[in-house]
Amino acid sequence: MGYRPISVDMDTALYMLQQRESMPYGRSWGSSFPAVVNHTSSHVARKHPDFEAAKHGDFDAAIRLVDDLVKDDKVLEVAEQYPDAHVAYIHRRQGNGINMIPAAYAAKFAALGMTVDDDIIAVTDVKHTNASDIARLGRRMRYEGEVKKGNDYILLDDFITSGAELRDLRDYISSKGGNVVMITTFGHGSFGKLKDIRIDNDYKSKLQQAGITDQDLRRYGIASEIGCLTISEAAKLNRMVNRKRERQTSPVLERFSSLRQKQSSVPPMAKELPENEWRRQVSLPHPVTQDFSIRR
Repeated sequence: MGYRPISVDMDTALYMLQQRESMPYGRSWGSSFPAVVNHTSSHVARKHPDFEAAKHGDFDAAIRLVDDLVKDDKVLEVAEQYPDAHVAYIHRRQGNGINMIPAAYAAKFAALGMTVDDDIIAVTDVKHTNASDIARLGRRMRYEGEVKKGNDYILLDDFITSGAELRDLRDYISSKGGNVVMITTFGHGSFGKLKDIRIDNDYKSKLQQAGITDQDLRRYGIASEIGCLTISEAAKLNRMVNRKRERQTSPVLERFSSLRQKQSSVPPMAKELPENEWRRQVSLPHPVTQDFSIRR
């Protein structure tokens, strides 16, 4: 990936090779794409008595959860801003059941008369829980279902952390001719607190300096181009290449440190000797030449 090789477990490697053929063509985030609208935090939501049941398939529990924690004024504000937009939410398995929180949240918009597209569904199981950075980046969500070409879409999910699955849904809808105008979620995790989940210019520059290209991302089915990434995904990529660089640089630094210690052990009296006499009495060990060759 870029200038650095990245280790990938076999399951993720096979997943990446299989999924790249189904990667939709995505577009970079627009400069005016709005902030994600959410209502609560995952910390607060998890304390609700209906949370676990809602996550694992109980729609009635999900309705109670959403009714208690969703702020109706925020829902109304989104609906008034995009009254003709269709709503698409993420259908995702959670263990042995289907996570019903996104569907219950979408019902809030349906109650206002907005069109909810229930037939756009996730067809892959990404298994991101406790996964490594490269596994999270490499295991992309893929979708199927009818997209109305030319229509505006608002995307919904339960929580936003990295925004990766919502970005995948955005890419899918965009590739089918839909126009994604906003993302809103029931709650947020760490990165979801950010006003803007789009990759910024700073991370674009960091990834380009690390040698990561649009071709790299397409080769492994991650994204169409760097500009499609969320800021969290960009941070993961940057962390991976820097971690590899640190591991490769550390032994070199240790050798230079050892060299300095050897040089500092030269007796002070040697500095007072004439240059020719000093060279005769004190000779540096042979490995020094090998160490300094690394610097070139």
